[in-house]
Amino acid sequence: MAKDRDDPAVEDPEFAFLDDSTKSSTNTAHTEEPISVADTELNTSVAEASVETSSAAAPKSSAVDTSIPWYLRQNPAARDAQKPIEIPDLPPNPPPLLKTILEYISITAGLDDLELLDLRHLDPPPALGPKLIMIIATARSEKHLHVAADGFARFLRREHGLKANAAGLLGRNELKIKLRRKAKRMRMLANVGGAVPEGNLDDGIRTGWICCTLSKIEAHPDDMHLPGDNVDEFVGFRSVNPGVNVVVQMFTEEKRVETDLETLWGGVLKTQRREGTVAEEKLKELDEDVEAQESAEVPLISRQEEETETPASPVRPVRLPPSMPGDVFPPAPGGDAARQIRRLHTVGLR
Repeated sequence: MAKDRDDPAVEDPEFAFLDDSTKSSTNTAHTEEPISVADTELNTSVAEASVETSSAAAPKSSAVDTSIPWYLRQNPAARDAQKPIEIPDLPPNPPPLLKTILEYISITAGLDDLELLDLRHLDPPPALGPKLIMIIATARSEKHLHVAADGFARFLRREHGLKANAAGLLGRNELKIKLRRKAKRMRMLANVGGAVPEGNLDDGIRTGWICCTLSKIEAHPDDMHLPGDNVDEFVGFRSVNPGVNVVVQMFTEEKRVETDLETLWGGVLKTQRREGTVAEEKLKELDEDVEAQESAEVPLISRQEEETETPASPVRPVRLPPSMPGDVFPPAPGGDAARQIRRLHTVGLR
């Protein structure tokens, strides 16, 4: 049976390249079947699942995008968790300027690991001065150390009129001069044929420790006492100004571990506290002994008072025996005879 070329249901081999979608569209256009409720729910669930999978796959595809070369990709910068700025607690009766100094060292200068040592009550006082407060801080590098110390000294002189003696700090021109001299020495050694010294030599340029000593700052109104105030005719060295000495010790991390000032002064403070505790215990024992002696003397005194209050026994008068003519020492004449004798002697003189 030959196929009818005019029949639309018969496939034409000349149009085999056409997609089946044309046929399906034509077929659905002519024959539409009713859609059930179950088919609708199935289509909805499939659509939701496809949306979820596409949203989950979107970040993966964006994260791994091979079309952009590696040198043009923008990676999010990994930001390290910044440490909160920690300022040590103020000691009792602090100087008014101490909080400003701590805030500048920690926030403006950017020094880390601040530690405050209250050495105001040390007896004898340290060599840096009586009523001393010491601040210890760490810099990130030697350059940071010099910049922080230089800025701190200029800040105190500009804002508060204080002169800070920064031991170990090289001036801006002094560092250039020393570096130039060091390079000249190296060239001279190379010309002569000498060997360059190796190792960590102290050439006076590199430093990991700067000690900033402030002039005396105003003390708290409740902290105006001076060492030796309770001693009459004090002999020794002390200042009349009741101020507080402040010292800022700036280290690099390696130098701070090597020096370990915290252990040194912490041990001194512990020793003083221990000695103070022992002295207080001894004073307490002496007070208890004195109170015990006083309590024992009270009944003795009361007993003596009771004995004195009792009436004494009457004293019998002593009667002398009458004088006899044969006694060795005759009795003295009476007063009348003596008066008569004086009268007889004075009669002839008139």
